[in-house]
Amino acid sequence: SLSVKFLRPTPLEKPVTLRARVTEADDRKMRVVCSLYSGDVVCATGEVVTVNVDASAFLDQMKR
Repeated sequence: SLSVKFLRPTPLEKPVTLRARVTEADDRKMRVVCSLYSGDVVCATGEVVTVNVDASAFLDQMKR
């Protein structure tokens, strides 16, 4: 899943910084949160949850 909160406009002509960190991780799932900055101003925040899939098991299921 992916969620993004746009907090304020982000200037197009200035550099931005994206800071991200893994907040949870286990054998199958990882959660990452991030913030987008323009200077010292937070313009957006986000969170993504990813799930690892065993590619060979997935392909085996697709063949059935």
